[in-house]
Amino acid sequence: MSQENGGHILALGSCELDLARGLLVRDGKPVALRSKAFDLLTYLSRNVGRVATKSELMSAVWPDVFVTEDSLTQAVRELRKALQDESQTIIRTVAKRGYVLSLLDTPKQERSGQPSVAVLRFRNEGAPDDTPLVDGFAEDIVNALARFGTVVVLARNSGFAFVSDSASDWHAVGDSLGATYLVRGRATTRADGMRVTVSLMTASTGEVLWSDTFSASGGQIFDMQEEIARRVVNRLVARLDDAGIKQATPKPPDSLAAYELLLRGLARLRGYGDDDNQAARDLFQAAVDKDPTYALAHSYTALADLIIGGYAEASPALLASLIDRAECAVTLAPEEPRCHRVLAQALISARRFEAAEHHLQRAFDLNPFDADTIVQMGYLLTMRGRPLEALAAIDSAIRINPIHPDWYHYDRAIALYSAGDYKAALVSMSKVPPRTPWRLTRLAGCHAQLGELKEAQRIMAEVKRIAPDYSPLEFAQTGIAFEHASDVEHLIAGVAKALAAYEDQS
Repeated sequence: MSQENGGHILALGSCELDLARGLLVRDGKPVALRSKAFDLLTYLSRNVGRVATKSELMSAVWPDVFVTEDSLTQAVRELRKALQDESQTIIRTVAKRGYVLSLLDTPKQERSGQPSVAVLRFRNEGAPDDTPLVDGFAEDIVNALARFGTVVVLARNSGFAFVSDSASDWHAVGDSLGATYLVRGRATTRADGMRVTVSLMTASTGEVLWSDTFSASGGQIFDMQEEIARRVVNRLVARLDDAGIKQATPKPPDSLAAYELLLRGLARLRGYGDDDNQAARDLFQAAVDKDPTYALAHSYTALADLIIGGYAEASPALLASLIDRAECAVTLAPEEPRCHRVLAQALISARRFEAAEHHLQRAFDLNPFDADTIVQMGYLLTMRGRPLEALAAIDSAIRINPIHPDWYHYDRAIALYSAGDYKAALVSMSKVPPRTPWRLTRLAGCHAQLGELKEAQRIMAEVKRIAPDYSPLEFAQTGIAFEHASDVEHLIAGVAKALAAYEDQS
């Protein structure tokens, strides 16, 4: 192998792989391996978490010699024996594809002693039309809390599954969410601002640790959110460093009207109606018109454009335009993690993977408990050919956000398909609600890979019925921004099998 590795040592179960010395070691003693088996382990170690196809491995390990798959199988068997990997958790077989070296079973250092907090949906005591404003206000408290980094904050979707004051068994609510503390609230919007009552309670006992009422108008609303977040954290953590407090203070928009437009836009963006995305986009743009320096409004306008444009299927001109806008938002608010996350989504669609990973990591550093960012990181890992790492990330996000939005299922389904677990991918994809052509195409591909051709045939017929001009094969070729050709070919293979079954029927 010509690639250099600067003394990197990899823990593999009870062994260590020392690439600088060219040794596999257990208890300080070299483990005997034939040269080709060691070459195979070296190649897999330089592609940790990525599925390496059989043909790829055979070309890399036996570059100038014709060998059959038996040689590869024998080398894998030798490695598993040397690594004492009887359970095949270090070197995993991906059915009909190849092998992947997984480090997911390596113990990880866990942060201890951190409380977990769920912000429940605030009760709207005003006009029904003000519910998006009250929800958005409470969601911003979630974001402010998470920025401190000293408490585990459950994501919006999980906490908002329960409305403040709608239950009396708070212990059951805490158990279902995995939360040790609950933040409850009620709010009334008025012409000049908002009145909010907030309380912090222990989920296990229902004991109220703190409660207060706030009133604010205009730009003071944002100060009120910060004050609520600070008071909650101060009740849970004895000491907060100044840097954490500073980081938890986002710059509010100059216009309260712009903020209200953003919240109403977010409420529409989370819908599945035919006109929801465009309506959200119009509201975000109106927020920009009210306050041209409002970074989040610019970010979400770019995100709405990305969704409407079909993500990776968007034209290069559209992608360039919305990336410019998302970059502008990051410039306006470099400490706002959501701006970095939206920019990363656009960069993934443009297949600019290194830049996307940089901005997702920045979003994570700013808000390490934002489940949406963690899922987006998982999606990026899938796009980069590392589906097992992606699944670990997505599953960790689901633990933070157990009652999550439906798009988590889609991202998880893509990772499962890439890992060769078609049955589990089928289950995840079935949970995505709208029966759109792209969703049906993915379902048909899963069934085809499982050999369930009659069901693949039936679903593909449904695709043709609802979207006669839609090309499933073109979607498989260009609709998902995989970095490696082998992952594109894997998706094409499933869709092609489903199409062949449909055409045979026709």
